[in-house]
Order: sequence, then C-alpha cells, then structure tokens
Amino acid sequence: MRKFSVIAIIVLFGSTLMAQQPESEMDQLIADIFEQYTAETGDEIDYETFYNELITLTEEPVNLNKAAREQLEKLLFLNDLQIENILYYIYKFGTLNTIYELQLIDGLDMTDIRRMLPFIKIETIEKKPSALNIHDITKYGKNEIHFRLDFGAPLKKGYMAVSDEFPDSIPYEGPPFYNALKYKYHFKDRIYAGVTFEKDAGEAFFTGSNNTYDFVSAHFQLNNTGIFKTIVLGDYRASFGQGLVFGNSFGSGKSSLVTSVNTRSTGLKKYSSTNEYGFLRGGGATIKLKSTEISAFFSGRKLDAEVRDGIISSINKTGLHRTANDLFKERKTYQSTLGFNAEYIRTNFRAGINIAHTSLEHSLQPAPELYNKFYFRGKTQTVAGLFYRTRLDKFLFSGEAALNQKMALATIHNVSFMPHSLVNMVLLYRYYSPAYDTFFASAFSENTRINNESGLYSGIEVRPYRKWRISAYADSYRFPYARYNVSTPSWGRDYLLQIDYQHNRYLNMFLRGKFEEKPDDYLPENMPAPVSVAEKDGMIRYQLSFINGRISIRTMLEMQFYKAIEKSYGFAALQDLTYDFEKIPLKIDFRYMIFDARDYENRFYTYEKDILYAFSIPAFYGQGSRFYCNLKYELSDSFSLWFKFAQTIYSDGRESVGTGQEMSYGNQKSDFRMLLKWNF
Repeated sequence: MRKFSVIAIIVLFGSTLMAQQPESEMDQLIADIFEQYTAETGDEIDYETFYNELITLTEEPVNLNKAAREQLEKLLFLNDLQIENILYYIYKFGTLNTIYELQLIDGLDMTDIRRMLPFIKIETIEKKPSALNIHDITKYGKNEIHFRLDFGAPLKKGYMAVSDEFPDSIPYEGPPFYNALKYKYHFKDRIYAGVTFEKDAGEAFFTGSNNTYDFVSAHFQLNNTGIFKTIVLGDYRASFGQGLVFGNSFGSGKSSLVTSVNTRSTGLKKYSSTNEYGFLRGGGATIKLKSTEISAFFSGRKLDAEVRDGIISSINKTGLHRTANDLFKERKTYQSTLGFNAEYIRTNFRAGINIAHTSLEHSLQPAPELYNKFYFRGKTQTVAGLFYRTRLDKFLFSGEAALNQKMALATIHNVSFMPHSLVNMVLLYRYYSPAYDTFFASAFSENTRINNESGLYSGIEVRPYRKWRISAYADSYRFPYARYNVSTPSWGRDYLLQIDYQHNRYLNMFLRGKFEEKPDDYLPENMPAPVSVAEKDGMIRYQLSFINGRISIRTMLEMQFYKAIEKSYGFAALQDLTYDFEKIPLKIDFRYMIFDARDYENRFYTYEKDILYAFSIPAFYGQGSRFYCNLKYELSDSFSLWFKFAQTIYSDGRESVGTGQEMSYGNQKSDFRMLLKWNF
C-alpha cells in the first residue's frame, strides 16, 4: 500500500517538485527564511552564522535516511513536530526511496518541501564515516578567502578634527572604513578551520594604538572521529537544552514561524562570525557512548569592561575601539568558564544536565538602579539545569529548569500537538525569576535578558486548503519587578496573524498583522515622578513575491500605528527587482523604498539583500526614500566579486543624519560595500 501511495503522489504532485534549486534562487531562499525567522524583532541577529549554517548544508546535504535530530534541527524553518514526524516515518517504514515520499509525512506541505530540497539528499546505502587521511584532506578540502571593505559618505563627526566648527568633536582613532579578511577551510562535514581578521570603521589600523587588526579570531572543529562526536578548539559556541544555562547560539523566539519556539540545541560548534561578543574561546569535546553523550569545555578570554579600583561597573559588548574611552575599556578583565553537559538519548526520549561555572578577574558591581537590583554581582557564578524532551503519540513535550547560586529559578516548558496533518499547535510557559541573571542564557523571552519574566505563549498553524496557510500566535507576559524605563511591575501582550498563499513555486504572497501592548514610564510636565502609560503599536504588511528563472520581483506595503499619550502613524512601500543575466556572469539586485514615519516609535525594520555573508535590517523613521543596488560578478571559476551601493535621502527638512560622533551634515546618507571571494 505504501508503494502505491508513493506512485500516486508522484503522479499528482511530481510536476511541482524541484530536484535542485538553481544557484540564483539560493540566496533568495535563505534570505526569505531569515526574514520570516526575524520578522518580529528589531534586534541585530547574527545573519552570518545563520547563512553559514544553511549554505554549508547545500554543499553537504543531510541524508534523511540516516539523519539525527540535531542535523534536521539545522533546518530552522521546520518546527519540532515536523522533525519528529520525519524521524518517525523513517523509523516505521524504513528508508526513503524518493523525495516524493515527503508528501506522505504528516505536517509537511509543498512550501516546506521546496524549502528542504536544497539542503537534503536521499541515499539508501548506509555509509559509515571513513577514516581521515592526509591525501583526501589536502586534495578534496575546500578553501575560501574573503576580503571585505565598507565605507560611508559623507564623513561623520567622529572623523573630523577639533575646530571652531566642531569644538566638541572627539576624533576616532582610525580611518573611516570597515575591513574584514577571512580564510575558511572545510573537508566534507568532518573538518572545519578558519581565521578571521576585522576592524570596524574608526578603529586604528596598523597605526597608533593598534599595529594589526582590532579583532582576530580562529577556530577548528573535528567531527565523527572514533568516540568523539565533536572536538572544538579556538573560538566556539555552546548550546544545550532550552538555553537556560547555555544558549550561546542562534536562538529562537517570536516570529512568523509561529510553531518554531524551541531553542535549537547545537552542542559545541565553531565560531566564525565577526561579532566580537557572545562566544567562547578555548576548547571542548563531545564523546558519544551508545545512548549517552558527554560534553566538557573550557573558555578563557579578555572582555571589554569599565574597571576602576578593581571593580567592574559595566561590560562593553559593542566590540568598538574608536575613542580614548573605548580603548580605556578594551580587554580590561578576564573571564573563565567551565562547562559540562551529559545527555541520555533514546528514540522518543531525551534528558540531560547542564552545568556552568564562570569566574571574573574583577568583581562586577553595576551602578545601583531600580531596574538592576537583582542583576548578577560578584566574581563567580554557578548555574545548573535539567532538561528533557519526549514524544507521546501526537504530543511532543520539552522543557528545562535551572538554578543559579542564589537558588533563583528559571524554567521553560512547552508542548506541541498535531491533531491533524493540517493543524499544528504549540503552548509554551516560561518563568524567569528576577534574580536569575546569567552570562550565557539565551531562550524564548520578551526581554533580551533571561530574567524577571513570566508568560504564556500559544501558536497555531492551519492549512485549510492546498495553497493556503494561516498562522497566529498570542503571547501574554508579566514582569514581576521593575525593568529598564518601567519603574513598577508590569505586563504586556502580543498578537500576530499571517495568511500565506502559495499559488505555485513561482508566485506567493502573505498578509501579516501584529498588535502589541505594554507599559512604559512617562514623565508629564510639572510632575515629580513618572507615570505608567500603556503603549500600543500595530502593523499590517502585505508582500508579494514572484520568482521565475532569472528574474525575481517583490512588492511590499506596510502601515503602522502607535499610541501612548498621542497617536501616530507610519507608511512604507518598496519594490525589489533581481535579475540574473544569462550570457554574462552578472546578477543585479535593486530596491526602491519610500517611507513616512515621523515619530521614532513608528520606525520600520525592513531586511535588505547584501553582499555575501552580510544581511541588513536597518530602521527607518522620518520621511524619505532609499534605494540600493547589489552586483555579483563571477570573475572566473575561482573568483567572485560583490558590490553594494545604498543611499537614503530624507525629505523632512533635517540638516543632519545621526547623533553624537556618528552625526553627519546634510539630508542624505550613502553606504558602499565590496567583497572579493577566492575559492581554491
């Protein structure tokens, strides 16, 4: 019966599936996935890590017939139950024979399968990892060198010398350009190595206070060798469980992928990003013994911090070293971390323990404020947590509970339920004590810090008809203690509704609406103390995308409103055009956008295509327009060149753009980016 079903699926749907996606569509696909994953955040998220994760899978696709759960979790657009259903289908019916069988798996529709195709493969022959040898490593390994250069115009105040015109200027230490140089090597999915050099605009470059690049990073990762599942050296990340102890990786939160709320546990993993904070430096290993995996790792690195009289008042996470004040904070304290993870893994059950012990060279003592009363203070911190995941019929349960040295509790639990192949639901509860404040936690939350929050999230995804998908979530949360800019306990709520229509593989559109309400402090005139005011903001976005061969078109319209003391509104519209030339190795991306958001609260976050390994989600407010043009040119089989020019022109009468040392005169701002890649 199963084989007859497969034949029927091939007849009915075979013409709509793609065996491979053209390279010209790959960047667009990854950008679309990232935009959905980050649709509801204005935070800067590490796109470089995200892109590397997926582009590596295109080079070494996951073989579904022998894939482990953590391999499928790299497909961030799949939710937990979809992953479980894939594993269960193979466990029950045996190996897949064709990609068309994916249509038989509960919870997967054509959109999901099209997204999966570039990152998966089906091989019926079970292959064990072969022994590594120098000949294969040197002959078949892949090398890449990237050289990137960015600069902007007009010059900002920080690059101007002190004069009568700029009496308060604090000149930056270095030249006004950004530069990064990277070398990367990988052999299949077994060996990864690389080194990164980077300087930010304004940082000294082989002059003054710096006789090299400001940031230097190196990594090495070895997979599947003997009992060792992973060995990492240099810079790396760690992520286990639900992220309450170690979530030092690309996490998960609220997005238009409403049922993908779990933090993905990636274990120990190389770090190759240019972000100068949020990674470990040292080494670690994971060993696999039958049904048990054990990880141990160590990190020791210098942190930027303001240290006076042996006391740390703040830790600087920007990675910028442009002024004398920045240089005063550079590498001023040492942080060491010991980590341990043990997991017991069965087909439908997984449980484990995480332990982290962190020491600082100096005592951390933030300046006392009402909102930071419970923040971590001291020199040492110990955190431990227990996590679990289990499948019971159509239910998937997972969660984690953790305690710090103050016995403050953080706990998160969720259940996913698929009553029908066309319906998927998730319910998530979290409670983070005000006194639970750790260095490496990254889990589902409304706040950026994992503390002082409790909430209940529910999400549902329904496919009522073959080409339609309806997604919605509701999140209600409370903050038991004061937080930044809110002097009393408070609450909030978020709602999202999205309707997607996938006409065919070429044409799709969606309509998204979002509403959020939570209080903020407001200080009226002639009042001795602030009062709490409920801020309400909402948005409606319509987007249409068309991709056919060498041309891609995207249209977006968005409206926003904001209400606290007064109401304000915003509007934005953009048009994208991408064309991949047939007779010359050139690809062009073009965008034109207009926006009208006179208040900062109505600002728009819109993702932009960029050069390789870069991704932009700039914020726009005021009145004006923006355009950009990306060029990708294949100089040869080994060399590729990317170039981007972008310009924002304001029409609201302003005479300067930006603030402080980042201010420039005039009503426009231009950015140039260039990247050269060499493969060998």
